[in-house]
Amino acid sequence: MKKFELDKKLTSVSTVTYHAGALGTPDNSVESVKKALECKAQVIEVDVSFRPDGTPVMIHKDKPAETEGVLLEEALKLIGKAAKTMINLDLKSTANLPAVDALIEKYGLSARAFYTGVFESWCETVDKNSAIPYYLNYSPSTAEKRNPQLVINKIRACGAIGLNSNYHYVSAHLVETLRKNGIPVSVWTLNNLHTIRKFKKINPANMTSRRPDKF
Repeated sequence: MKKFELDKKLTSVSTVTYHAGALGTPDNSVESVKKALECKAQVIEVDVSFRPDGTPVMIHKDKPAETEGVLLEEALKLIGKAAKTMINLDLKSTANLPAVDALIEKYGLSARAFYTGVFESWCETVDKNSAIPYYLNYSPSTAEKRNPQLVINKIRACGAIGLNSNYHYVSAHLVETLRKNGIPVSVWTLNNLHTIRKFKKINPANMTSRRPDKF
């Protein structure tokens, strides 16, 4: 499936993602999205899953009940009005990806949306059922950090645009090598000042945090 393309003007600099529930707001809530927009967030993360009828909702759960979760559409309505804000869709399920695509197009976000939470076993499903580009969720081993070409090969084989990883598994050498090969690295979750300072020097393409105010 042909992929949407992220706006290069928005991805040409290192970005900070407001984690779902950043700055003390409830996780996956309209309140959290509004707070991030008030703070002029570069990227806003929401967890995405699907109710039994296929409705996309914001919730950190792979199989929510009929009444669980906040409608994803409520967040996209707001973000769509902020021309320079991107949306990080952290997948918890792949049950009805075409419904997400439809909402992304409806609110003019096709150049501003990307998936994270996509594990290697999910790549084929995401690739076939969604036009939204995705980062591969993966934790490089010590050997792979020493030889980043192994990670590059895996990302390309999966059809992903980049690597999304817990910061514990990311090194400066890995970030720099992937960058030279045109592959962005996104790290999560940077909350304390020491870790934030360290990774601002490493300068990955994106850094996710519950405390973006510390940046």
